[in-house]
Amino acid sequence: MPMVGFSLALSAGICAALASTCAKLAMHSGAVAELCYIVKRKHDTLQLVIPDCDSIALSMRIISFCMVFIFNAVMWTLFVKSLRKCTSSLEATVINTASNFFFSAFLGMVLFGETLSLVWWFGASLIVIGLLFIHKGTAEDEDLNKKSL
Repeated sequence: MPMVGFSLALSAGICAALASTCAKLAMHSGAVAELCYIVKRKHDTLQLVIPDCDSIALSMRIISFCMVFIFNAVMWTLFVKSLRKCTSSLEATVINTASNFFFSAFLGMVLFGETLSLVWWFGASLIVIGLLFIHKGTAEDEDLNKKSL
């Protein structure tokens, strides 16, 4: 598979994970407000003037909501380009899905303190292995079709 197609599909998955993270921030006011209060407490010791956390949280939620659409638009653009650059559409789909899955988990752990159990990692590994089997089967089918022509 060309490296350009791989990079585009990987980037599309990352954008999809960022879109879902922005959606969580837009719909979950507690996370944004908590972050604001932490920053405000830190800046209060420096005696800086910071607007009310409620107005900051509302602004951040609106920005996050808009970013959902931006990241999704970029994701679809990258994904469509990766479909053209990869040797098969399945390759692009497998890479996109796997990167979205794992980057969403990573962002959840880092930004929201979510914990992932061993069972989650086992299940995620099974999904990726399944995607690889699908990819391998498709590649073998394509090789057989080329030989028969």
